[in-house]
Amino acid sequence: MKIYSFRTNKEDKDIEELLESLKEEKSQYIKSALRFYRDFGVKIAKIEAVLEKLEQSGIHKQILPQPTEPDLAAESEPSNDERILIESLEDILSL
Repeated sequence: MKIYSFRTNKEDKDIEELLESLKEEKSQYIKSALRFYRDFGVKIAKIEAVLEKLEQSGIHKQILPQPTEPDLAAESEPSNDERILIESLEDILSL
């Protein structure tokens, strides 16, 4: 089994902090991150290019009116899983 390693630079403080907080799971975290990048890196780049084109064309995110009745608000709220997925996608797209 091959072993891979890398060095961090002065400007990689964010990476060092993240890896130091992981304690024993560093290698598994890095492998998972590389697999994620392998599987979704190109797709994310394509989504980012489309969003950039939309932004340049003048199309902006539309804010939908909020429902006034509490029952409608509860029904239209995404579940906790959906909310986490939406927030994760927003974080990825903001990179």
